[in-house]
Amino acid sequence: MNNAIQQVSVVNLAFYLLLFIVPFMIFRSLKIKVGRQIVVSVTRMTLQLFMVGFYLKYLFNLDSPPVNICYLILMLIVANFSILKQSGLCVKRLGLPVFGGIFLTICTISLSFTIVMKATTLMSARYLIPITGMLMGNILRYNIISLSRFYGELKKRENEYIQMISLGATVSEATRPFFREALQAGVAPQIGGLATMGLVSLPGMMTGQILGGSLPMTAIKYQILILTAIFTAGAISAGLTVILSRRTAFDGYKRLDHRIYL
Repeated sequence: MNNAIQQVSVVNLAFYLLLFIVPFMIFRSLKIKVGRQIVVSVTRMTLQLFMVGFYLKYLFNLDSPPVNICYLILMLIVANFSILKQSGLCVKRLGLPVFGGIFLTICTISLSFTIVMKATTLMSARYLIPITGMLMGNILRYNIISLSRFYGELKKRENEYIQMISLGATVSEATRPFFREALQAGVAPQIGGLATMGLVSLPGMMTGQILGGSLPMTAIKYQILILTAIFTAGAISAGLTVILSRRTAFDGYKRLDHRIYL
């Protein structure tokens, strides 16, 4: 197969970005006030991706495990802040336990890749950064949904929780229904996506490898690996972040501490 991917010029890319005008005009005609958010988000996306592209070029050339790990920790910190902010939760109160949950998940799932590849290969920037980046992006979505559902429902149905506590239940027992709903909400979209993968959609990693010249079967094997890792990481992290954050979300009298909310 041809290993050379067709290059996209900056000018052509700029013209293609004009497609954002279509949803912009639709939202404007319906008086949905998200125009400014679209402009800001698209601008940030473009600038951030170009900055990362330039940075990764040097990161790949340097290929230093300590530098790779430092970059990974930076990604975790940014993801942690984003998860809590979009979940409407206080970073000061829940930042450490949520960070702990995603950190443990990333370490566990990253180590699991040594089953199919050498540890030295995994620590290479060319493998470690893209793999953990894909994991982190999906972990972010899982956790925003599960944390938002858990603490949102807990706040809304606090009387139900208090009633269970008054009957002698522990915090773990009283919050179990909320925990179950939160975890189910987090993984449900992903389960549906897995079931239709390959028939309805071609995943990004597989498409990228094929465009880059890899054989389809090689791309498929890597895609199955990453999809397994993503789903497992999402389920583990969604559970861990709720369990760990729950330890600081209640006071000594088992009452919900409302200071955890923004």
